[in-house]
Amino acid sequence: MTNKLKLILLILTFATCYTHAEIQFAYYDQYASLYPDCVDDEDSKVYTLDEPFLEEPVFPGGGRVQMTRFVWFSTEVLDVKGPDGEQLKGKVLIKTIIDRCGVAGNIEVIQSLSDQQDAEAVRVIESFPIMKPASLDGYRVKVEMIIPVYFTKTYVPKKKYDFDDDDWGDDWGDDWDDGEYYSDDDDDDDDESEGTGGGFNPNYNWDDWDDDW
Repeated sequence: MTNKLKLILLILTFATCYTHAEIQFAYYDQYASLYPDCVDDEDSKVYTLDEPFLEEPVFPGGGRVQMTRFVWFSTEVLDVKGPDGEQLKGKVLIKTIIDRCGVAGNIEVIQSLSDQQDAEAVRVIESFPIMKPASLDGYRVKVEMIIPVYFTKTYVPKKKYDFDDDDWGDDWGDDWDDGEYYSDDDDDDDDESEGTGGGFNPNYNWDDWDDDW
């Protein structure tokens, strides 16, 4: 496989992942226009989710499942060291009030992990899209929610490449030719007329993508 074809395949891989992400999160503005220009600045009772007959807030795209997905994909992996010198993992518990406009506010950390991770958890909840507000007896109400923000993904430093148009093939050749991303049955991968040709390695473990990069 030629270097140009390898580059095209790599670009297509990233483009596909980006497109999937766009489709996955395209519903975030589902309730943005439900109550236009809504501002909930009046004092009112704050309910909890165990209130009888309460209809809890609905996160765009499918409720709690999509809320969990949003938190997981929005949380940045931080390299915070614990007492043992290893990456600190765990969860931060955030208490927030979803107001009658569907906006998450009054955000408070009720279970801490570290200052940096607490701040990141707060940032994620602050970035919540507008939800469908909770309701009780047909009226919109404020409701308190406790949301876990998990820091369990492994931090992997990103490699930075300084590409030169004249020798970019040298930078990428080793990774492609070692059987990681690309497999070729022929020893001479520059001659596509011999052997059976090549393609992506179907046994490649994509969980190791960050490690390889």
